[in-house]
Amino acid sequence: MTECYLYRLPNELLIHLLTLIITPELLPLAPLSHRIYTIVLRVLHNRLVIASELESHSVLLECFHPSAKLTEPPYFCSSHGTDGLARYDELPESEKHSPSRLGDMRKMYSRFRPHRRELEEGGRRVRRPGDIPGSRTHPGTTRDGYEGDTVKQILSLDGHELFTQLVAQSHLVKIGPRHGLFTYPVEIEEGVIRVWREWLRGMAAKGQSVETEEQKVEVVGTNKGKAPATKVSQADRYEVVSDSRILWVSPKNNTGIRFNVKERKLRRDIPILIRADEDMPVSYEIEYDELLIRTSHLVLMLENSLVLDDNTSGKAVVFGSFG
Repeated sequence: MTECYLYRLPNELLIHLLTLIITPELLPLAPLSHRIYTIVLRVLHNRLVIASELESHSVLLECFHPSAKLTEPPYFCSSHGTDGLARYDELPESEKHSPSRLGDMRKMYSRFRPHRRELEEGGRRVRRPGDIPGSRTHPGTTRDGYEGDTVKQILSLDGHELFTQLVAQSHLVKIGPRHGLFTYPVEIEEGVIRVWREWLRGMAAKGQSVETEEQKVEVVGTNKGKAPATKVSQADRYEVVSDSRILWVSPKNNTGIRFNVKERKLRRDIPILIRADEDMPVSYEIEYDELLIRTSHLVLMLENSLVLDDNTSGKAVVFGSFG
Protein backbone atom coordinates (compact mmCIF):
# COMPACT_ATOMS: atom_id res chain seq x y z
CA MET A 1 0.00 0.00 0.00
CA THR A 2 1.36 3.41 -0.96
CA GLU A 3 2.16 5.67 1.97
CA CYS A 4 -0.38 8.40 2.48
CA TYR A 5 0.54 11.56 4.36
CA LEU A 6 -0.07 15.29 4.25
CA TYR A 7 2.62 16.22 1.73
CA ARG A 8 1.14 13.92 -0.91
CA LEU A 9 -1.87 16.20 -1.16
CA PRO A 10 -1.84 18.79 -3.97
CA ASN A 11 -1.29 22.46 -3.09
CA GLU A 12 -4.86 23.36 -4.02
CA LEU A 13 -6.23 20.97 -1.39
CA LEU A 14 -3.72 22.12 1.23
CA ILE A 15 -4.72 25.73 0.63
CA HIS A 16 -8.39 24.77 1.08
CA LEU A 17 -7.62 23.01 4.38
CA LEU A 18 -5.45 25.78 5.80
CA THR A 19 -7.98 28.45 4.83
CA LEU A 20 -10.34 27.02 7.46
CA ILE A 21 -7.83 27.74 10.27
CA ILE A 22 -7.93 31.11 12.01
CA THR A 23 -4.82 33.27 11.78
CA PRO A 24 -3.49 32.85 15.38
CA GLU A 25 -3.52 29.05 14.89
CA LEU A 26 -2.23 29.25 11.33
CA LEU A 27 0.97 31.19 12.03
CA PRO A 28 2.64 28.43 14.17
CA LEU A 29 2.37 26.07 11.18
CA ALA A 30 4.61 28.25 8.97
CA PRO A 31 7.99 26.89 10.23
CA LEU A 32 7.06 23.23 9.59
CA SER A 33 8.54 23.15 6.08
CA HIS A 34 9.28 25.34 3.10
CA ARG A 35 6.18 24.08 1.31
CA ILE A 36 3.85 24.77 4.24
CA TYR A 37 5.49 28.16 4.73
CA THR A 38 4.75 29.10 1.11
CA ILE A 39 1.12 28.02 1.40
CA VAL A 40 0.64 29.86 4.70
CA LEU A 41 2.06 33.00 3.08
CA ARG A 42 -0.46 32.74 0.27
CA VAL A 43 -3.39 32.26 2.67
CA LEU A 44 -2.27 35.18 4.84
CA HIS A 45 -1.73 37.40 1.83
CA ASN A 46 -5.27 36.76 0.60
CA ARG A 47 -6.59 37.63 4.07
CA LEU A 48 -4.68 40.91 4.02
CA VAL A 49 -6.29 41.80 0.69
CA ILE A 50 -9.79 41.00 2.03
CA ALA A 51 -9.18 42.99 5.23
CA SER A 52 -7.88 46.01 3.31
CA GLU A 53 -10.97 46.11 1.07
CA LEU A 54 -13.55 45.73 3.90
CA GLU A 55 -16.50 45.29 1.59
CA SER A 56 -18.90 44.25 4.36
CA HIS A 57 -17.59 46.27 7.32
CA SER A 58 -16.83 49.87 8.21
CA VAL A 59 -14.26 51.54 10.45
CA LEU A 60 -15.43 54.04 13.05
CA LEU A 61 -13.06 56.42 14.80
CA GLU A 62 -13.77 58.34 17.98
CA CYS A 63 -11.11 60.88 18.92
CA PHE A 64 -11.95 63.64 21.35
CA HIS A 65 -10.70 65.73 24.21
CA PRO A 66 -11.87 64.20 27.52
CA SER A 67 -14.13 67.21 28.08
CA ALA A 68 -15.95 66.57 24.75
CA LYS A 69 -16.76 62.91 25.39
CA LEU A 70 -20.53 63.43 25.28
CA THR A 71 -20.63 65.89 22.39
CA GLU A 72 -18.12 64.69 19.78
CA PRO A 73 -19.69 62.19 17.32
CA PRO A 74 -17.87 59.21 15.79
CA TYR A 75 -16.17 59.62 12.42
CA PHE A 76 -16.88 57.27 9.54
CA CYS A 77 -13.72 56.28 7.67
CA SER A 78 -13.38 55.56 3.96
CA SER A 79 -10.59 53.29 2.74
CA HIS A 80 -7.65 54.82 0.89
CA GLY A 81 -5.86 51.55 0.20
CA THR A 82 -2.83 49.72 1.60
CA ASP A 83 0.62 50.67 0.38
CA GLY A 84 2.69 47.77 -0.91
CA LEU A 85 -0.23 45.33 -1.05
CA ALA A 86 -1.13 43.72 -4.36
CA ARG A 87 -3.02 40.57 -5.22
CA TYR A 88 -1.02 37.38 -4.86
CA ASP A 89 -1.04 36.60 -8.56
CA GLU A 90 0.40 40.05 -9.33
CA LEU A 91 3.47 39.58 -7.11
CA PRO A 92 6.82 38.65 -8.66
CA GLU A 93 8.12 35.19 -7.85
CA SER A 94 10.91 36.61 -5.71
CA GLU A 95 8.37 38.18 -3.32
CA LYS A 96 6.01 35.22 -3.23
CA HIS A 97 8.59 32.92 -1.62
CA SER A 98 10.76 35.47 0.19
CA PRO A 99 11.73 34.42 3.75
CA SER A 100 11.13 37.99 4.92
CA ARG A 101 7.59 38.09 3.53
CA LEU A 102 5.97 37.60 6.93
CA GLY A 103 7.90 40.57 8.32
CA ASP A 104 6.87 42.71 5.35
CA MET A 105 3.24 41.80 5.95
CA ARG A 106 3.44 43.04 9.53
CA LYS A 107 4.84 46.39 8.34
CA MET A 108 1.86 47.06 6.08
CA TYR A 109 -0.68 49.67 7.14
CA SER A 110 -4.14 50.28 5.72
CA ARG A 111 -5.05 53.95 5.34
CA PHE A 112 -8.48 55.37 6.12
CA ARG A 113 -9.77 58.94 5.84
CA PRO A 114 -12.05 60.06 8.70
CA HIS A 115 -15.09 62.13 7.71
CA ARG A 116 -17.48 64.13 9.81
CA ARG A 117 -21.19 63.52 9.27
CA GLU A 118 -24.07 65.76 10.25
CA LEU A 119 -26.13 64.79 13.27
CA GLU A 120 -29.86 64.73 13.63
CA GLU A 121 -31.55 67.31 15.83
CA GLY A 122 -30.48 66.65 19.39
CA GLY A 123 -27.04 65.38 18.34
CA ARG A 124 -27.66 61.72 19.08
CA ARG A 125 -27.54 59.96 15.72
CA VAL A 126 -26.01 60.61 12.34
CA ARG A 127 -28.24 61.40 9.37
CA ARG A 128 -28.84 59.03 6.46
CA PRO A 129 -26.80 56.01 7.59
CA GLY A 130 -27.87 54.05 4.52
CA ASP A 131 -25.01 55.37 2.38
CA ILE A 132 -22.30 54.47 4.89
CA PRO A 133 -19.60 52.14 3.43
CA GLY A 134 -20.56 48.56 4.19
CA SER A 135 -24.32 49.17 4.40
CA ARG A 136 -26.92 47.51 2.23
CA THR A 137 -27.71 50.67 0.27
CA HIS A 138 -24.14 51.83 -0.29
CA PRO A 139 -23.44 52.10 -4.04
CA GLY A 140 -19.92 50.63 -4.03
CA THR A 141 -17.02 49.43 -1.94
CA THR A 142 -15.33 51.39 0.82
CA ARG A 143 -12.70 52.53 -1.67
CA ASP A 144 -15.47 54.49 -3.45
CA GLY A 145 -17.08 55.32 -0.13
CA TYR A 146 -18.68 58.26 1.47
CA GLU A 147 -16.68 61.49 1.37
CA GLY A 148 -17.96 63.88 4.01
CA ASP A 149 -16.50 66.95 5.62
CA THR A 150 -12.88 66.78 6.73
CA VAL A 151 -12.54 66.30 10.47
CA LYS A 152 -10.98 69.29 12.20
CA GLN A 153 -10.64 70.14 15.86
CA ILE A 154 -9.24 73.01 17.91
CA LEU A 155 -6.65 72.32 20.60
CA SER A 156 -5.86 75.11 23.03
CA LEU A 157 -3.14 75.22 25.67
CA ASP A 158 -2.70 77.73 28.43
CA GLY A 159 0.70 79.18 29.16
CA HIS A 160 1.51 76.65 31.89
CA GLU A 161 0.33 73.56 29.94
CA LEU A 162 2.97 71.41 28.25
CA PHE A 163 0.53 69.01 26.59
CA THR A 164 -3.10 68.13 26.04
CA GLN A 165 -4.74 64.74 25.55
CA LEU A 166 -7.03 63.04 23.05
CA VAL A 167 -8.96 59.84 23.75
CA ALA A 168 -8.83 57.63 20.62
CA GLN A 169 -11.11 54.65 20.04
CA SER A 170 -11.45 52.76 16.76
CA HIS A 171 -14.00 50.04 16.05
CA LEU A 172 -14.80 47.66 13.22
CA VAL A 173 -18.55 47.47 12.75
CA LYS A 174 -21.11 46.04 10.41
CA ILE A 175 -24.01 48.29 9.49
CA GLY A 176 -27.26 46.79 10.73
CA PRO A 177 -30.57 46.66 8.86
CA ARG A 178 -32.22 49.02 11.35
CA HIS A 179 -31.75 52.77 11.15
CA GLY A 180 -28.59 53.92 12.93
CA LEU A 181 -27.66 50.56 14.50
CA PHE A 182 -24.36 48.68 14.24
CA THR A 183 -23.91 44.93 14.53
CA TYR A 184 -20.96 42.82 15.66
CA PRO A 185 -18.74 45.71 16.80
CA VAL A 186 -15.13 44.81 17.53
CA GLU A 187 -12.72 47.21 19.18
CA ILE A 188 -9.60 47.71 17.07
CA GLU A 189 -7.69 49.72 19.66
CA GLU A 190 -8.29 52.25 22.42
CA GLY A 191 -5.87 54.58 24.11
CA VAL A 192 -4.95 58.11 25.09
CA ILE A 193 -2.82 60.26 22.78
CA ARG A 194 -0.65 62.86 24.49
CA VAL A 195 -0.25 65.91 22.25
CA TRP A 196 2.76 67.98 23.30
CA ARG A 197 3.06 71.72 22.83
CA GLU A 198 6.46 71.36 21.15
CA TRP A 199 5.06 68.79 18.70
CA LEU A 200 2.21 71.12 17.73
CA ARG A 201 4.66 73.98 17.22
CA GLY A 202 6.97 71.86 15.07
CA MET A 203 4.18 70.42 12.94
CA ALA A 204 2.68 73.87 12.37
CA ALA A 205 6.07 75.20 11.26
CA LYS A 206 6.56 72.21 8.97
CA GLY A 207 3.12 72.76 7.42
CA GLN A 208 3.98 76.37 6.65
CA SER A 209 7.21 75.33 4.94
CA VAL A 210 5.32 72.81 2.79
CA GLU A 211 2.85 75.52 1.69
CA THR A 212 5.78 77.77 0.79
CA GLU A 213 7.31 75.06 -1.39
CA GLU A 214 3.99 74.48 -3.17
CA GLN A 215 3.67 78.19 -3.85
CA LYS A 216 7.16 78.23 -5.37
CA VAL A 217 6.22 75.33 -7.64
CA GLU A 218 3.08 77.12 -8.82
CA VAL A 219 5.05 80.30 -9.57
CA VAL A 220 7.62 78.45 -11.66
CA GLY A 221 4.85 76.60 -13.49
CA THR A 222 6.12 73.06 -12.96
CA ASN A 223 3.60 70.49 -11.63
CA LYS A 224 1.09 73.28 -11.18
CA GLY A 225 -1.31 72.67 -8.34
CA LYS A 226 0.60 69.65 -7.01
CA ALA A 227 3.29 69.14 -4.43
CA PRO A 228 6.79 68.27 -5.68
CA ALA A 229 7.07 64.57 -6.49
CA THR A 230 9.35 62.50 -4.27
CA LYS A 231 10.76 59.05 -4.93
CA VAL A 232 9.90 56.38 -2.38
CA SER A 233 12.18 53.36 -2.23
CA GLN A 234 10.93 49.82 -1.76
CA ALA A 235 12.41 49.70 1.75
CA ASP A 236 10.72 52.94 2.84
CA ARG A 237 7.33 52.07 1.38
CA TYR A 238 6.20 50.24 4.52
CA GLU A 239 7.99 52.45 7.08
CA VAL A 240 5.33 54.76 8.44
CA VAL A 241 6.31 54.40 12.09
CA SER A 242 8.98 57.10 11.70
CA ASP A 243 6.55 59.69 10.27
CA SER A 244 6.59 62.59 12.73
CA ARG A 245 3.04 63.65 11.76
CA ILE A 246 1.61 60.37 13.11
CA LEU A 247 0.61 60.06 16.76
CA TRP A 248 0.24 56.44 17.83
CA VAL A 249 -2.56 55.30 20.10
CA SER A 250 -0.40 52.76 21.95
CA PRO A 251 3.23 51.58 22.02
CA LYS A 252 2.22 48.60 19.86
CA ASN A 253 1.74 50.96 16.89
CA ASN A 254 -1.34 49.08 15.71
CA THR A 255 -3.25 52.30 15.05
CA GLY A 256 -2.13 55.87 14.54
CA ILE A 257 -3.51 59.15 13.26
CA ARG A 258 -1.70 61.44 10.84
CA PHE A 259 -2.49 65.09 11.53
CA ASN A 260 -2.06 68.35 9.68
CA VAL A 261 -1.49 71.20 12.13
CA LYS A 262 -2.09 74.90 11.65
CA GLU A 263 -1.63 77.56 14.30
CA ARG A 264 -4.54 79.87 14.99
CA LYS A 265 -3.31 83.42 15.38
CA LEU A 266 -4.57 85.07 18.56
CA ARG A 267 -5.30 88.77 18.85
CA ARG A 268 -2.29 90.61 20.22
CA ASP A 269 -3.84 94.07 20.51
CA ILE A 270 -5.03 93.34 24.05
CA PRO A 271 -2.15 93.29 26.59
CA ILE A 272 -1.74 90.04 28.52
CA LEU A 273 0.32 89.92 31.70
CA ILE A 274 2.49 86.82 31.88
CA ARG A 275 5.64 85.83 33.69
CA ALA A 276 8.98 86.01 31.91
CA ASP A 277 9.47 82.22 32.11
CA GLU A 278 5.90 81.38 31.04
CA ASP A 279 4.71 80.56 27.51
CA MET A 280 1.89 82.38 25.81
CA PRO A 281 -1.50 80.67 25.45
CA VAL A 282 -1.70 79.01 22.02
CA SER A 283 -4.42 77.48 19.88
CA TYR A 284 -3.98 75.06 16.98
CA GLU A 285 -6.31 73.62 14.36
CA ILE A 286 -5.63 69.93 13.75
CA GLU A 287 -6.93 68.19 10.65
CA TYR A 288 -7.34 64.42 10.60
CA ASP A 289 -5.44 63.44 7.48
CA GLU A 290 -5.48 59.64 7.81
CA LEU A 291 -6.15 56.86 10.25
CA LEU A 292 -3.55 54.12 9.87
CA ILE A 293 -4.30 50.56 11.01
CA ARG A 294 -1.78 47.74 10.88
CA THR A 295 -3.26 45.45 8.25
CA SER A 296 -2.31 42.24 10.05
CA HIS A 297 -4.09 43.53 13.18
CA LEU A 298 -7.10 44.43 11.06
CA VAL A 299 -7.21 40.81 9.84
CA LEU A 300 -7.51 39.57 13.43
CA MET A 301 -10.27 42.06 14.24
CA LEU A 302 -12.18 41.11 11.07
CA GLU A 303 -11.99 37.44 12.06
CA ASN A 304 -13.34 38.28 15.52
CA SER A 305 -16.27 40.12 13.94
CA LEU A 306 -17.01 37.19 11.63
CA VAL A 307 -16.92 34.81 14.60
CA LEU A 308 -19.53 36.96 16.34
CA ASP A 309 -21.60 36.87 13.16
CA ASP A 310 -21.45 33.08 12.99
CA ASN A 311 -22.26 32.58 16.66
CA THR A 312 -25.25 34.92 16.73
CA SER A 313 -28.43 33.43 18.12
CA GLY A 314 -30.77 35.87 16.44
CA LYS A 315 -31.46 37.69 19.72
CA ALA A 316 -29.71 40.79 20.96
CA VAL A 317 -29.88 43.31 23.77
CA VAL A 318 -29.39 46.90 22.58
CA PHE A 319 -28.19 49.55 25.02
CA GLY A 320 -28.79 53.08 23.79
CA SER A 321 -30.83 56.22 23.90
CA PHE A 322 -33.54 56.52 21.29
CA GLY A 323 -35.46 59.74 21.60
